[in-house]
Amino acid sequence: MRYLKSAVIALLISPLMAVAGEVKVSWAEFDDFIDVRPASETKSAFYKRVKTSLEKSFIELGEKLPDGTVFELRVSDLDLAGDIRYGGTREYRLVERLYYPKMKFDYQLVNAEGKILKEGSESIKDMGFLDRLRRPSQYRNEGFFYEKLMFENWFEENIEAQFK
Repeated sequence: MRYLKSAVIALLISPLMAVAGEVKVSWAEFDDFIDVRPASETKSAFYKRVKTSLEKSFIELGEKLPDGTVFELRVSDLDLAGDIRYGGTREYRLVERLYYPKMKFDYQLVNAEGKILKEGSESIKDMGFLDRLRRPSQYRNEGFFYEKLMFENWFEENIEAQFK
């Protein structure tokens, strides 16, 4: 009887569980990237923050993929929005139109049966990044907003659109 109750509960809960694809992210050496330079923290701490923040965003996008789908991403270059400037004794990141975000990466999209649906190398940039309206709750109080939104737009147009 106890097993029957457990089975019924599992069946009732299973539709509520998220069904999503998987995202696997790898990175080239951060020191070789065009511009992933910290302004007021150590390199290692800044690199970790960039990696953690962007990977979290990539994984959230993977939740939009069908169950069993795997999206593999290898980031080979990154140029963050803005540029490092020196002001007195401090460094800071100045964000202006001239310093737009860019990213280069290789990717592969594989379905649940192991068939490659799409693959390639991309070089994306968002020269109009300052003209975009932020969605109210999107990336609120998070860093690297422009890079996340740039990649999200590419993902929706090139990957997510495959399943609509």
